[in-house]
This record gives sequence, C-alpha cells and structure tokens, in this order.
Amino acid sequence: MFKFAKYFFTVFLITAILPLVLMFLWNNSQVQKMHALMSKNGLSNGTAKLEENLKNNLSIQEGEILKKLYYVTSNPVGLREIKNSLKDYSIKVVPKPVAMPVSFYEDKNDTLISCTLLPFAYKTNSLKICKPVDIKKLRPSGPYNIELRFEKTQEPYSYINIATDPMSLQYFDKKTFLAERLFKSKANSYSNLLEIKNENNETIAYINISLAFRQSRMQIDNILTGLIILIIGIISSFIIGMIVKKVFVLPIMALSKATKEIEKGNLNFRLTTTNNQELIQNIYNSFNDMAENLETKENLRQSFISNLTHDLRTPLVSQAQSLELISQKFKEIGLQNEYELAESLAKNNEHLLKMVNLILESYSFDSKKLRLNIEKVDLNKIISDCTDKLKPLIEDKKIQVINNIYQGGTQIDADLFQLTRVFMNLLSNAIENTKENDYIKINAHYNDSDVIITIEDNGNGIAPEDLKFIFDRYYSGKSLERKLGSGFGLSVCEKLVSMHNGTINVESEINKYTRFTIKLPQNQNKEDK
Repeated sequence: MFKFAKYFFTVFLITAILPLVLMFLWNNSQVQKMHALMSKNGLSNGTAKLEENLKNNLSIQEGEILKKLYYVTSNPVGLREIKNSLKDYSIKVVPKPVAMPVSFYEDKNDTLISCTLLPFAYKTNSLKICKPVDIKKLRPSGPYNIELRFEKTQEPYSYINIATDPMSLQYFDKKTFLAERLFKSKANSYSNLLEIKNENNETIAYINISLAFRQSRMQIDNILTGLIILIIGIISSFIIGMIVKKVFVLPIMALSKATKEIEKGNLNFRLTTTNNQELIQNIYNSFNDMAENLETKENLRQSFISNLTHDLRTPLVSQAQSLELISQKFKEIGLQNEYELAESLAKNNEHLLKMVNLILESYSFDSKKLRLNIEKVDLNKIISDCTDKLKPLIEDKKIQVINNIYQGGTQIDADLFQLTRVFMNLLSNAIENTKENDYIKINAHYNDSDVIITIEDNGNGIAPEDLKFIFDRYYSGKSLERKLGSGFGLSVCEKLVSMHNGTINVESEINKYTRFTIKLPQNQNKEDK
C-alpha cells in the first residue's frame, strides 16, 4: 500500500505540481529578462539626460548671471553693484583674465559648486561667481536616483548627497531597507558612474545614477503575484489529489490489500465501503462475490478431501496389518519371491498411508485455533527423539546423522510437541532425499537473543524454480531432482515456526546440499499462545 501511495504521489507531483512550478519559473525568468532590458535601456537614457543636465546647469547659471548684470565690457560695473545684483552667489576677484565667460564645477569642502568666470577690470582680472549645486535639479526626470560622492573608492552606501525619484518609495539606506533585503532586484544592479571635472579637466566628484526602487517594487509585486498564483494552484491540485485519493486511490489500495489476504488463504475477508461511486461499489461487490464463492468451494473441497482421505485411511491401516502378517508367513515357509513381493506391497501401502495421514493432518491444522503450550525444551533431546523414531530409515540408507547440539546446552521456550513435528518433517524429508552413505548435519548457535538451528544434507538439492515456492501449500515441486512430498508438510512447518515468533529459510544447490535454517527466540511469553 505504501508503495502504491508513493507512486500516486510521484504521478501527482509530475502532473500537477511540477508544471505549475515550471510555469512560475519560466514566467519569472521572462519577467527578469524584461526588467533587465528595460533597466538597461532606461539607464542608458537616464545617463544621457544626466550628462545633458550637467552641461545645462552651467549654461543656465551663466545666462542668469549675465542677465542680472547686463554686463557690458565698454562700461564696466563696480564690484559693489555686482554683489548687490547677485546676492545668491559668492563673488570674488581672481587674477585670471578671461576674454569671455567660462563656467565649470569645483569641489569646496565636500560641496559641489558651479562657478562662472567673467572678465573684470579691463580684462586684467576676472570675477569668480559661484553657487552650490542643487543636485535635485541635476536628476533626470523619470525613475532615477543620483548619488553624489567625492571619492570613487568610497563605500557604496555612504553617500554625500542624494536625489531620489519622488514617485518611488521613500528612500532608506539600502542596508536597512527591508523590501530590498528580502528581494534584491537585478534592476538595481545596473548603474553608471559619471565623472565631474573642473576647469583644469581634473575629476573632482562622481555622480552615480541608478534606477529608482519602484522598478524593483514592481518586480517584487509581479513575483508575489506569481507566487500567489502558484500557491493557489498547488493548493487546488492538492485538494483535487485528495479527492482523487479518497474516491479512487484508497478503494484501489483496499482492494490490493484484500487480494493479498485472499492470497494468504484468508477467504472470509470482505470489503466494505462508504464510497458512492457506482464503479467502486460494483468492483467491491464483485470481489466479495468472488471471495464468497472461493470460500464455499474451498470448504466443499476440504470436506470432500477430508472425507475421502478418512475413508481411505481405514482400509490402508487394515491392509498394512494384513500385508505384514502375509510377509511374515511367506518368510517362515521360505517363499523368498513371495516375501519380497509382500514387502514391496507393504512399503507402497505404508507410503500411501503416510500421504493420507499428511493430508488429514494438513486439513485438520488450523493455526488460528491452535494454542501453543510454551515450556523450557532441550533442542538436543528433541533432535535425539526424532532420530530415534527415524532410526529404521536412517539405518536402511546407512546415513550418518551428525547432531552437534550439546545435550542440555541449548534450551529455549517452545511447544515441545509442535516443535517436534517441525523437526520430524524436516529430518524425514532430508533422509528421503539423501543417498546411501551420505550425511545429515544438525547445528545450533546463539545470536543475541535468538538461537539459529540448521539442518543440512548433501542430497539431491532443490531446483532454483522450486525454492521460492517450497513453503506454499499444495506445492510439490516442478523439477525431478528432489522429492518435496505432497506440499503440506513444509507449509505446516512454516506456520508452526511463525507461531513461535521465528523464521524458516532454505538454501540449496542441485546435487550439492540443502540447508534449512530456523531462527527462534530463546524466550517466549510463558502463557499459552
């Protein structure tokens, strides 16, 4: 069920969530490209406008001075009259004659000033008329911020003077501006640094022009809108997925679980649902009908086989006694051929009786009704008792049984009778498939709180195609290498070992060995299980 749910989640992720994420990423990428292109073009235009404003500022100042002075070179004006006319300017006489007005920028105590030189005193001196620059008037119209600094290597966030776009958000230091800390726009990474030169063509200051933050805010808004759409899409997909899971996936998972229960032999398992989907209800009803029919047929089959084997068992038991009596009589009177024939018939009869008893035992075995009587048992004694019971078969084949379990040294909590059944079945199968003069080894060792018991023979081995089915009920093997019997004994062994909270496994190679490994806990709950 978990595996199925994992596949469903993967499909849901690929078909619903992944397209939304990819669409968001693609849209964000396109928005980034659009903003980058707009930023480059906008910054290029702003830089050109800033350069023009720097030139125009000097021209405007020069024209304003000349307009107020009504300057005429043939009729010089006194210095006092000039100062009275230009009260907003600082004026001084400098020994630097000029033939015509000259305007330029200067740095005075980290203040950018614009100066104009005018001819004065019959062109032997000049008037230097200066005024601090209002950088707000230099800022181009549009979404631009300009920052005045006097050293190129100055910290980028320590500005001397700033002029911001009035339409943008109120300006804060970029280190503390929360919105930009949350999202650093690529648009803000575009900026240009212009040099401001004095009359000697020396750089005295720098103006950094960049796009106003409102473009970043626009980009943030676009991304937030995309994120909201993405979240709504994911939530919608999740809700749809939950509906699909409830209506279709969970019923299918329940059906899968039910089929596994039927596979295990639990034929009385039934499906119930509150699902209103007609298709699901029809599938559940069909499954329940199938399970009911299987249970009915299985009960009939078990009843038939049980009655049949019971009816067969009585004459076989009587026949075994008769054949034993006949063979003894033939032996006494010296009829060797007849004696051997009677012995052969007795062995065949014994084999048939064994098969019938095994079938009866299998059908009478019900692990749900069986209660284990847990007590301290000695594994060595169990193995010894089993080998004693099987001694005629062992001696007939001259098989060497090596019991490496020390007497009294390996005691565990188990049901003596049921555990004996397990070892009797495994040892009898090993004897039957072991050739004359071969061996069977029984070993045991402790592993933490468990004991590991192995029963190994060097007989025919088990074919690879039989190994994975060897504990299935009714499976008697497809290959001819090893006799697996009727398929009931090993199935019962596995159930009994499982009831002891243990496991049983098998390893084998054709014509080399077969090894059954049983892992049992040393201590069990002493109450009947």
